[in-house]
Amino acid sequence: MPNFDVFGNINSPVVTEGIGGNGIRSGVLYYANTNPQNTSGSTSFLALQLSNPTTAVRQARIVRVFGGAFTNTILHYIRNGTLNGGVTLNAYNGNFSYPDISQMIPTFIATNSGNPVTGGVTLASFIQVGGPVTNEVDGRVMLSPGDRFIVLLQNAVAGNNIQSIAINWIEK
Repeated sequence: MPNFDVFGNINSPVVTEGIGGNGIRSGVLYYANTNPQNTSGSTSFLALQLSNPTTAVRQARIVRVFGGAFTNTILHYIRNGTLNGGVTLNAYNGNFSYPDISQMIPTFIATNSGNPVTGGVTLASFIQVGGPVTNEVDGRVMLSPGDRFIVLLQNAVAGNNIQSIAINWIEK
């Protein structure tokens, strides 16, 4: 009988591999994205929040944040802020053999009328000259039940901008 667990699993690995590669095989790697959003003016923002409800029995570990903009933007990572408004996104499992059932709730908002986030702690802020941005977090940001992680793109120019944010995470 073959040993399909010869290299371990996500809970007790025998060898080390990136958290994303291990999560995809275990069917616990999820994706959510905002799709391109048109924003206008220096007070415009695009935010994506990943929320772990207090009723969840799993933790989320952020694997990668990626996205971009046509022109200059400022990228902020915010811990446990509150996203005011927004639209709930679908979370998709990266392993097509598993269902798209995530305990996390991804939400986004695009606004031209000021910062949609209140409170929280800014973990990092980056100036991004137009183009793509990718940050391999590799599980170093973890959301326990009740926690929220917000990726906020702030338009840094007075004119129009097209921005998008995508995030993937594992649930353990």
